[in-house]
Amino acid sequence: MGWMLVLLLTPVLAFADASRCYSIKDKDQRYYCLATAKGEKSRCYSIKNRDQRSLCLAEVGNQKSRCYSIKDKDQKALCLSRF
Repeated sequence: MGWMLVLLLTPVLAFADASRCYSIKDKDQRYYCLATAKGEKSRCYSIKNRDQRSLCLAEVGNQKSRCYSIKDKDQKALCLSRF
């Protein structure tokens, strides 16, 4: 669940400085950070965790419907709260 805290804070940090994304060791979190910071939906497809990928695609593509494919109930709620 620690990654959820990172996901909550990542967009705020990412918009401040996308170059910080490259220092994130976890690849899925790095791709999420870069995708949200740069608004590049294509980076979301590099995320291996399906729920994280759906969250990324929902946010970057502004597609709330993607939230409903998230299996983890907490992450689904997080996703839906962003719209």
